[in-house]
Amino acid sequence: MMDPGAGSPHSFFPLTHSTQVGILPEVASLSRDDLEDLLACDDKLTEFVEGLPQVAALRNQCEQLSAQNEALAKANLERSSDYERARDATIQKVEELTSLRSSFEDMTIKQQKASEKLAPSSIQESLLIFAAQSEEDSEKIAEDFLHSHIDVDAFLDSYLEKRIETHLRKFKGERLGAQLRELHKAGF
Repeated sequence: MMDPGAGSPHSFFPLTHSTQVGILPEVASLSRDDLEDLLACDDKLTEFVEGLPQVAALRNQCEQLSAQNEALAKANLERSSDYERARDATIQKVEELTSLRSSFEDMTIKQQKASEKLAPSSIQESLLIFAAQSEEDSEKIAEDFLHSHIDVDAFLDSYLEKRIETHLRKFKGERLGAQLRELHKAGF
């Protein structure tokens, strides 16, 4: 248990032992006339109180605390600029991250579209669609010839070219489909 006369670690002035509890030794040493003079004159009382070692210790402690507070305030001000620089750098990094994330998501979507477009099944489907389109084009050329819109030489050149293109596309599409089925059977 703590000694009540030793004072607490948070007290502003040390307690001293006196013969009478609660009376300062400086007051206890004064005569009755001196005490009455102090009570009668506010200036003397103020001077006496300010001359007490406890008050001087308190004043000294206040000055020390004030100096510590001022030093802490200056340190906080110095840290404030560091904090603001760090905050600004963090905000900039967050904006950069957001931009990079958005760019990454856009590129991921483009990559997925390209992967789907370049997938063997998509290539096969495109070949068959283009083969059907070439076949329609060749039929249109034949109709133009039958309606005498083009001459024989132009008909033969364009019609044969479209028919060869149609058959090549169908052949490549069917062959790719067969290869895909074989891969699928093999577990790929």
